[in-house]
Amino acid sequence: MNIEKENNTELFFKELKSKTCNPEILYNLSLKGIYLYKPLYLYKRIKYHEYVVDISLMNKQYFKIYNDKQYNRLIEKFEKYEGKNNRYNKNEYRQLIILNEYILKKLVNDNNNSYILTLLKEYSHISLYCLLKYNYISYKIFDYFKCDTIFYNNFIFITFYIAYYLKENINLKNISKYMGFCYVSPYLKNKFGGDIKALEYIIINICNNIKYDYCYVPLRLYPIYPLNLLKKISSKIYEPNILYFKHDDKNIEDFINSICGDSELRKIDNQGYINIFSKSNESYLYEYKITKDIKNFSITNYKEYHLNIKKLNDNSSENSYIKREDLWFGNKDLFNFNFELKKYHLKYNERYNYSYREIDKFSLIFRDKYLNDDELSKVLKDPEYILYKSENDTTMEHNYFYTIIIRCCVIGSLIYNNKSKFVINTLTELLNNYVPLSYNFKENRLYFEPTERDIGVFEDMEEWMEDYHSLFYYTISSTSNAKFN
Repeated sequence: MNIEKENNTELFFKELKSKTCNPEILYNLSLKGIYLYKPLYLYKRIKYHEYVVDISLMNKQYFKIYNDKQYNRLIEKFEKYEGKNNRYNKNEYRQLIILNEYILKKLVNDNNNSYILTLLKEYSHISLYCLLKYNYISYKIFDYFKCDTIFYNNFIFITFYIAYYLKENINLKNISKYMGFCYVSPYLKNKFGGDIKALEYIIINICNNIKYDYCYVPLRLYPIYPLNLLKKISSKIYEPNILYFKHDDKNIEDFINSICGDSELRKIDNQGYINIFSKSNESYLYEYKITKDIKNFSITNYKEYHLNIKKLNDNSSENSYIKREDLWFGNKDLFNFNFELKKYHLKYNERYNYSYREIDKFSLIFRDKYLNDDELSKVLKDPEYILYKSENDTTMEHNYFYTIIIRCCVIGSLIYNNKSKFVINTLTELLNNYVPLSYNFKENRLYFEPTERDIGVFEDMEEWMEDYHSLFYYTISSTSNAKFN
């Protein structure tokens, strides 16, 4: 165990609870190394201080922004991240920011810096949801830009985030109707395992409703707690392991049994050494003063394990289902909207279901019907105009080309009218799931990314004069309005 880090943690929380709480002391203790297992917004003596940003990011803990000092500090920190290494995992750090009403207002109105904090791809659903929640977009914009289906791990993250951090009335128990606990349980514990309060919520609303919550994944819990607390939490979030790691050093024994599932214990036994983490995460071992070359250990209880293996496998099979078509915001068992959401059946792999001649014809029809001078002026005046107009146009239904172009026009109108860059980027990131777009904050322009021609894999298809995405670009960039183009 890392005695210094555990002592720092004890001092940190003691200072945090004291009436004379000193942010400088907290910051310096964090620099030395602590286990920050509770979000700082839970503590009124520090929650409004700018060091909340530094300490939370340093320890990868969720946090809230309440004032301009904190916001400016946040921008400063992310600018440094961008400057040092533009390949860092942007979503990993951006997800830590809980989108409360204050920060969303800042992001919507800050056209200089908000790009630094935008969530990428499907995680932009959280931004989209909050933009609707705080009345920055209409339900129509929300409906048109949300995805028909959300990948299961993103869906779990989004649903829990909205239920727990945004305090929305979502019955998490209902998620079991659409996904087995073998997906939901380990994902939540892994993603939110560093926030002990979130874990308690998961135990009450998820774990307590699972008949036999056995750990099928390699790790029960990441080692981001003091050892005694690590043991306690590990015993609550899963059923006990069947196998047992034995070692003369009790701290090592407790550590390995607390973080490893049975599958990882078997792997350790077969290899004869500890290889729990990838190279990038080996620091976890060092932090607990544990090395990879542990010797003189044994794994016991194999007889009981083999007697239970069929039961475990059957349990896993029964609880590994996913109903993908129900993983969207229109799921009424999980989300409470006072309007109907529609599925637009956008499937990226269907874009070449039409011939080049058909797509070229679609492009011509759309320009004549929606982007002629008279209609374009209406589109530019009101970003939602084209959504309402197309709603009653049966030729637009279930047509990949048209539905994407309509969304591009909405974004183009928002750009034309100098609307919030944060809103524009959020919508672009969501649309990027279907077509290679990017939004340039500084230029305030939408770009179609150059892509390799992927139609070559369809050997039985005709030769296309130009790539599919080039036709998208041509359709909306050949109007009479140069600024819109």
